[in-house]
Amino acid sequence: MRILRTLAACLVFGLVLLAQSGPSSLVRAEGPAEFRFWRDVVRQPAKEDEILSFTLDSDMYAAMRDGLPDLRILDENDAEAPYQIEPDVEFREERTRHTGSLEVVSLREEGNAIEVRVRLPKDAPAAEGFQFFTPQVDFECKVKVFGSTDGAAWTPLVDNAMIFDYSRYMDVSQRDVALPSQGPQAGYRFREFKLSIEDVTDEKESPYKHLTRTFRGGKEEERKESTSVERRVFRIDRIAYFRHTTQQHVKKSRTAAYPVAGFEKEEDAQKQETILHVRTRREPLTSFTLQTPSRNFYRRAAVQVPEVHGVNTEWRTVGSVTLSNFHFRSLHREQLTVAFPEQRREEYRIVISNEDNRPLDIQGVKAEGNVYRAVFLAEEGKRYRVFYGSEGAEPPKYEAATVLATLRESFQPTPVTLAAQVDNASYGGEPGLTLRNVLNNWVFLGAVIGLMVVVLAWGLFHAGRQLENLPKEDCD
Repeated sequence: MRILRTLAACLVFGLVLLAQSGPSSLVRAEGPAEFRFWRDVVRQPAKEDEILSFTLDSDMYAAMRDGLPDLRILDENDAEAPYQIEPDVEFREERTRHTGSLEVVSLREEGNAIEVRVRLPKDAPAAEGFQFFTPQVDFECKVKVFGSTDGAAWTPLVDNAMIFDYSRYMDVSQRDVALPSQGPQAGYRFREFKLSIEDVTDEKESPYKHLTRTFRGGKEEERKESTSVERRVFRIDRIAYFRHTTQQHVKKSRTAAYPVAGFEKEEDAQKQETILHVRTRREPLTSFTLQTPSRNFYRRAAVQVPEVHGVNTEWRTVGSVTLSNFHFRSLHREQLTVAFPEQRREEYRIVISNEDNRPLDIQGVKAEGNVYRAVFLAEEGKRYRVFYGSEGAEPPKYEAATVLATLRESFQPTPVTLAAQVDNASYGGEPGLTLRNVLNNWVFLGAVIGLMVVVLAWGLFHAGRQLENLPKEDCD
């Protein structure tokens, strides 16, 4: 029995040693070994403390959890540098459209056209174009525009512009006529205009048919179908001028294009849908843009993300839009982007409803999303390394936001870059998981089972020897 107890003690002692060997222990404080990857901060030599910032990229998003809690910045002495992650912003120009009323000077007919002479109000700004307000649908008219500074001499500004409405076919219309912005024909040079609108009278066939039936002797002898044609005059409720103002330094979150990790197309003939499977590296995406040579279409599309409920996976719609691409005569208009609230997913679906139309030729998908950066205070002469990618690291609690907010009133962060991603050689898994990893190792389990068999066999053998040495009782 002494040998049996010795073997059991060796087994327990070996298990403890194996669990505590390597770069990780069963219980230890959180440190660099918690993180799967690291990258050096590429910093120029500095003679004083600096506020530095670096942009998170696809490698980091792929390794980091939701909420980005698993990132640490350490100096050369393994001391943490407090940081904050924030959206990267940029300053853009924002254009706002304004419209105003025109003074109608005269209107006269010229065959199948009308000429409307208008004048800008005295204190009105220069016009960039004109907008026609009409209740009419299914029309097409040509518009010519002339400008004058004195009401006597007229300069041609726009020739053969088109205003139209194609509601009979699809929701496509154009009621604006833009003026040139540069050169001697620039609209801002003139205060009076002549608008020549052609094809103001057209003929529209009625969608209803008249049926005439002739009977003789109780039997139908003749049947005739006829349609009526309606003569229409183009009705204009009013004409307004429009212009745009630009607001400088509008602060908005910066976006960037992110690479798509995978793209597959599936046609569901039964549901009349095209399903695009898009794989990414969990970047913070906000839109997808389809790449297609198809033209003249108008389809509903939705972006969906997976939601796991037990063993079932359901797809939830996070954004939808009507995709369109029109190339008709002088009209070139497209809407191929589906926007949605920020998502960090590995897989998305884009579902396009084809109805009875031929599926679109989708050749690819472009992804775009928000840009985030980490900002931290770097001490003079120190080198820094960024660790990230952990399954159990808790969000750090720094006072960096308050400190940096105060400092950045006078100092802006200096952008730096990160070196290539490196696997953390000291990475040993999460705290408390080492024993589980050891027990899941088949080599270790095989050794433990073999040792237990040996111990059990020795115990049985030893017990059998003791039974043989017991005194035998007399059965008589």
